Amino acid sequence: MRKVVYYSLRLSTESEIVGTWPQLDVPQKYFKIPNNFEILSSRSFPEKSPNLENFIFKRGAKLTDLLSSYLPDLDIGVFINQKFRDIMSNFYVRNFQLYNCSLIAADRDFTKKLAENPYFFLHLIHVNEIVDFSKSVFKDLKTGEMISVDNKEQRSPFLRPVKLFLKEAPDLFRSPFNIALLVSESLKKAMEEANITGVWFEEFNGNEFYTEE
Repeated sequence: MRKVVYYSLRLSTESEIVGTWPQLDVPQKYFKIPNNFEILSSRSFPEKSPNLENFIFKRGAKLTDLLSSYLPDLDIGVFINQKFRDIMSNFYVRNFQLYNCSLIAADRDFTKKLAENPYFFLHLIHVNEIVDFSKSVFKDLKTGEMISVDNKEQRSPFLRPVKLFLKEAPDLFRSPFNIALLVSESLKKAMEEANITGVWFEEFNGNEFYTEE
């Protein structure tokens, strides 16, 4: 059994990096549009593609490889550009879909760059199915006892994951029992070497992860 280290992917908020936070605003009357991003969930994919058209760069926002928005936020997904999509294609990503989107900017230089390096919306959902529950350890918050269960149906809300045994180890996925987007050490290194902007990382400590040797 081998312990695997993952990092939580966070969006930058520093003004020197993003200009203003969040960088994107929703279009006017967006919530009256059919299939707006309210159809997106961290639990399942929608039956229809969401309408992610005409999101607006806020005044003073800077262009980064991953973009922040009022909604949806990391609990659903994130706006990414072609540069990051190309990097991601070389790694193992679980339970995701990419949707087309369009971004509007008053800055002509932004408009040119958006044409050269388009953006997409990356939607990720939970991946409980990769957890081997029988080998994992949970803490019963009522009794303090450490226990295992046979499957996800036997896990109650009062069982907090302590050690999760993974049947496979993706490079990018949503943590099985919270909203964190998790990145492997190898993908984190690739993103840093490519100078992917708009993100930062911190080692995930919500629970420990293990895989076979």
